[in-house]
Amino acid sequence: MRFNRPHLLATTVLAGALVATGVSAQTGQAPTDQDQASDLGEIVVTGSRIRRNDLTAANPISVVSSQTLDNKGYTNVASALNELPVSGVPVSPDGDQAGFGVGRSFVNLFNLGTNRTLVLVNGRRFVGANVASIFSGAGAGGQVDFSSIPTALIDRVETVQATGGAVYGSDAVAGVINVITKKNFEGVEANVEYGVSEEGDADQVRARITAGNTFLDGRLNLAGSYEYAETDSLGYADRRRTALQATRSLNPANTSNSDGIPGSIWYFNRRIPEITEGGLAFSTPGIGLSSLLTIADPNDPARRVAAQFDPNGNLVPYNPGQFVQASIASGGDGLNLGELTSLQSPVTRHNATLFGTYEFTPNIRLDAEVFYNHTEATEDFNQPIYNSGLFGGDSGAIRFSTANPFLSAQARAALLSQPTALEADTANPGERLFWLHRASTDLVEPNSLSESDTYRVVLNLNGDFQAADRNFFWNIAGNFGQNEGFFQQDNIVQSRFLQAINVNRDANGNIQCADADARAAGCIPLNLFGKGARSAEALDYIGTTFRQDYTIKQTTFEANFGGDLVNLPAGPVGFNIGYEYRKEESEFLPNEASRDGVGRTAAIAPLQGEYDTSEYYAELSVPILGGDFSFPFARELTLDGSYRFVDNSIAGEDEAWAVGLRYRPIQDLLLRGSISRSFRAPAITELFTPESTSFMTATDPCDARNINSGPNPQARAANCAAAFQALGLPADFQLTSNIQAATQRGTTAGNPNLVNEIADQETYGFVYQPNYVPGLALSFDWVKIDLTNAIANFGLGSILQVCYDVPNPDPAVCGRFQRGSAGMENGGSSLEGQILGADIAPNGIGPSTGFINAGYLNFSGWSAGVEYAVNLDDHQAFAGLGGRLSFDFDYFRTETYESSVTGLGFDQVNSANVIGTPETRWKLDTAYTNGGFGLVWTTRYTGETKFSNTSTIENYEQQTISEYFLNDLSLAYRFETPNMMMKDLTARLQIRNVFDVEPPFGTTGVGAYDLIGRYYQIGLSTRF
Repeated sequence: MRFNRPHLLATTVLAGALVATGVSAQTGQAPTDQDQASDLGEIVVTGSRIRRNDLTAANPISVVSSQTLDNKGYTNVASALNELPVSGVPVSPDGDQAGFGVGRSFVNLFNLGTNRTLVLVNGRRFVGANVASIFSGAGAGGQVDFSSIPTALIDRVETVQATGGAVYGSDAVAGVINVITKKNFEGVEANVEYGVSEEGDADQVRARITAGNTFLDGRLNLAGSYEYAETDSLGYADRRRTALQATRSLNPANTSNSDGIPGSIWYFNRRIPEITEGGLAFSTPGIGLSSLLTIADPNDPARRVAAQFDPNGNLVPYNPGQFVQASIASGGDGLNLGELTSLQSPVTRHNATLFGTYEFTPNIRLDAEVFYNHTEATEDFNQPIYNSGLFGGDSGAIRFSTANPFLSAQARAALLSQPTALEADTANPGERLFWLHRASTDLVEPNSLSESDTYRVVLNLNGDFQAADRNFFWNIAGNFGQNEGFFQQDNIVQSRFLQAINVNRDANGNIQCADADARAAGCIPLNLFGKGARSAEALDYIGTTFRQDYTIKQTTFEANFGGDLVNLPAGPVGFNIGYEYRKEESEFLPNEASRDGVGRTAAIAPLQGEYDTSEYYAELSVPILGGDFSFPFARELTLDGSYRFVDNSIAGEDEAWAVGLRYRPIQDLLLRGSISRSFRAPAITELFTPESTSFMTATDPCDARNINSGPNPQARAANCAAAFQALGLPADFQLTSNIQAATQRGTTAGNPNLVNEIADQETYGFVYQPNYVPGLALSFDWVKIDLTNAIANFGLGSILQVCYDVPNPDPAVCGRFQRGSAGMENGGSSLEGQILGADIAPNGIGPSTGFINAGYLNFSGWSAGVEYAVNLDDHQAFAGLGGRLSFDFDYFRTETYESSVTGLGFDQVNSANVIGTPETRWKLDTAYTNGGFGLVWTTRYTGETKFSNTSTIENYEQQTISEYFLNDLSLAYRFETPNMMMKDLTARLQIRNVFDVEPPFGTTGVGAYDLIGRYYQIGLSTRF
């Protein structure tokens, strides 16, 4: 069977499912030789292993073609997928990179979590890049980093919604993304692109070359590519929307919770008034600005003003701004977090691939795939080393004496002349004590570095044959992938920091570390009075490097056999049976400084784990009606079924299945539907995380301010009263819980008893292609996913809810923490009723958190698509214009998004139509091509969203985030080169965010809206 490739892709989308952007080569793309007809024969559509030529499927499928990737200048496949209306907030280099995730790109279908979207390359798994650590910042799982998949040899990317577990195994909860590469490539292609924002920043460059040839009389084809891509960094201060530093805080006009006046209003130019980079002197370790020390106003000596340390160590006037509440002021000289926050991390990528196909006989072939990627990423902005009453423990304010030799004479005199005398320094008669609150941006370099190398090798021996007038195929394949790398960040050694700030003068008047043992160990005095006052030698002494190395390995073997089982009147019954063995291994090795927790954070434990699976699967496609065996209003009826049995060495035995139906009452209309059961196996992080120290805060239900609220106030009050009485306290004990304001030390750990998450999936839809309107196709699909046994890191907040907000709490849950009994004290402070950290609990055990199967997530939504293409010469009104005009419209609406961490429902959160999960998203591609010229205008829409589905005017003045339109323009022109060695030369220009639209007010835009603004990209490509 012979297909023209553009027709093939369009048919895959329109007959198979949801219409996607730019699937046709005519869409904004000057035609090239590779767009000519080619003999493809039967193909495999993602979501099935059965070869077929009808190109239809029972589930929604969207396709992004290589032409779309080229036309829009995407340097990362994830960028194209994130434009699809069904895609949620991704993990990407945009915004602060949490934990060990700098530079990663993970796609998030339906916003169900990046770990619940399965990513394949050519129908096989690709090694993950999500580090096995609770600090990965992306949710535990085997997420694939799209940065490690080069774009040069991609043919198309197919996305199947709400199915896949029976065909491919674990992780296909939201669906499957399958990156399909080009086959039997011949010739040489080269491409270079450069992009820059209108602001002259966020530079981006990509260069790639692809070459292939056929040898041995057509039996051997080799093709390879190399790709280099680099993006620059941005910070919050580089864009107006984020530089606004807008925050919501207390409204002074509010009088009650029922006055119709919002409790919170917007403030701009947020600062943290209790700290600066050079330091503030307080009379107490607390954060009350009334304790801030003062100096005489240089302009009015009779007046005193707040003081701060300048770079020379002198005390100069300090403007605290408009104080709103703790840690929030509008304006002033306080710490500006916007200058310390990343908007886009710089990433550099090297990708190389090699593909080979060798034909032993016309019916037996060996395919080989080799991938290599090296990625480097940094985060050029980071939080400082804090010492402030805003924090506790090692990060609290530091007590100093006016006898400190680093104090300038001016600063010392100012401190000693306070109107209210400071606490006396009994060790130094005549001197006084004060507290330094400081955000030390000058002690470590503000960057996190990540490097990784990804390797993947696939060998696939495959063939086909005929027997008994039926066609059969088979394959045996091995797939090995490895991702290894490290994360690195400069930090301090807390013990050395304390030694270095404890100083005096030696007999010669030189400043030295006061502790003799520390001096013998090389201690260098550290000056904290003023930004930049520290010496390089002191930084060397207190500094260290936290580094975490990791290795992720994936080994897979598979064998498949399929073909035509039996011939029915409507056609052959297609089948496939197979076996897959998969082994996942992960190792996470922090260096000694990280393991020992020598800095301000908890010690990071190493992790090593593995599991393997043996999986048996079968698939059947039964054509009941079709072809010559059809009837009026029954032109086609096909039943698809698949089943997989899984034996996981840790999670045990389980199964997945799917049943799909395709019905065509008339030739123009396809009705389809499916029900399926998929699963996500527990990740190595969730299974094997060793017990590690964790610092936690939580809302305490038994706090006097909370005891009469919550989802079940009566149960809460009764359970808290019983808990107080068990501690020897009155039933009506009035608790002011410390854990709501200060962290307590506890533990967290993995759980080897976890079982699979289970997803029950349903899809129903149609595709209508009326023959009386050539070029028009309409589609609609409903998707419903109910996830149970959801794995969550059961935090202290959830534990407390389960213990107090249900009528009959589980004693095992309530045993995960301790409260102080009657009369218990620590350092003179009462611990009665308080949740005890490990450092003060009698048995040394603090709150215990970890992973459990408890939660649920209910999701539903629907998508619609319209595609229309017309040759203008076919219409008299446009006869002189010529060319081809097409419209490609995608619409998605979220109806339900409900989740519960506990699974008990009382903590259910409705996330539909809140920021990040808009109710409505759509995209329209309007394309025009004529000869070598192509144009695509893309409009993307994100509907109005809410900050919360539970807030009212009593909470916030602004309840919603406005709707958002984004427009992009792509232009391409192919130059004819008849007298040159090159076959063609194509120039491209992309303008993204043509109207320079900012993210809507009320959001930074990270993950949900465009961050950069108007952006220009130019490119040249050629073929030889």
